[in-house]
Amino acid sequence: MKDLHTTPFPSRHTSQCDSCVFQQHSLCSPDFTQALVGGQKGYQTHRDLPWDLQKIHQPSIQERHLEPWKIALIVIGTAVAAAITIGVLVYFLAYDQKLFYYSGNVKITNIRYNNELSRQSSGRFRDLSERVERLIDKTFYNSILRKKYIRSRLIRVSPDADGVMAEALLTFWFSSTDSREALREKVERILRRGLRKYTGPLRINVRSSTISSKYITSLLKVVLALD
Repeated sequence: MKDLHTTPFPSRHTSQCDSCVFQQHSLCSPDFTQALVGGQKGYQTHRDLPWDLQKIHQPSIQERHLEPWKIALIVIGTAVAAAITIGVLVYFLAYDQKLFYYSGNVKITNIRYNNELSRQSSGRFRDLSERVERLIDKTFYNSILRKKYIRSRLIRVSPDADGVMAEALLTFWFSSTDSREALREKVERILRRGLRKYTGPLRINVRSSTISSKYITSLLKVVLALD
């Protein structure tokens, strides 16, 4: 039986290979030069591709953020649009309005006329004007015209059969396109309804109390003179 220990183990080969210069050497190590060169060629080939095709080889997605100046423009544009909208609404709701004046005649039967009622500075005239104006204000503040009604002011007190006629100037804030006559009828209905509900010390003839749009110019001149 052969002795295995006497048989030398060939740690070096004796046949020459293509890449060896000397016949006796250690076992050839794998040569990674070709792989490296191939990798470089592949990278170079990728760089030579058009930009659109290179995106296919880049699966990562880049997030895009708006620049600060673009955000500022969007905010300013939104603010300007909101301001214009508010301005248009204010114009049509407020500036497209007109003052309407009416003459309210309230007949009072338990007061007798005298010279003191002819002077607006007298105590009796001021007392009567306070009561009449409070009655008219309460009537329209409790009506559907409460947002249109502005004020009333007693202008004059004149003698009438079985009493006196108190004439007050009523001011409303209506749209410029509204019909003055149609609104006059509505104002008169509301005033008469309020006079019927009145339970104060004054005795009022509701049927003889009316609303008129005549002689408004002369009444305005009187109000301006008093102011």
